[in-house]
Amino acid sequence: MTTSAVSIEKETVISERPHTFLRQTDGEDNGSIRSRFQSMILEMQESVCGALEALDGAGKFKEDAWTRPGGGGGLSRVLQDGAVFEKAGVNISVVYGVMPPEAYRAAKASAADQKSGPVPFFAAGISSVIHQLSLFLSKEKMRILAI
Repeated sequence: MTTSAVSIEKETVISERPHTFLRQTDGEDNGSIRSRFQSMILEMQESVCGALEALDGAGKFKEDAWTRPGGGGGLSRVLQDGAVFEKAGVNISVVYGVMPPEAYRAAKASAADQKSGPVPFFAAGISSVIHQLSLFLSKEKMRILAI
């Protein structure tokens, strides 16, 4: 059996947050499920980041927006060197495109389930990674936390 690698497209950082990551045909403001899901994860990201900033008391999230050549993009938000959190990331992705044939074949167990031609996909989600400060704090950091 011969296998071939599927390349992963590299995202491109953009200078400002777009109004939407959806393609125009997905119904940006018409209440489509894709539009509602994008709104939900953006609101969740804002809520989680706000709660973490409030808990930390000192750190503030910085945001990078990015796009993906095949369609869509996301927002990466990072808080670093806070009073409670060494680093926290809360990221969202809203991506779409055409599934590579190798990936589609690998996802379907039966040849009878295979579709011919391009298979479109849409995926959206939120992820977070949070690292608290080390328990072995310097005297200066303990003084800041005591304030």
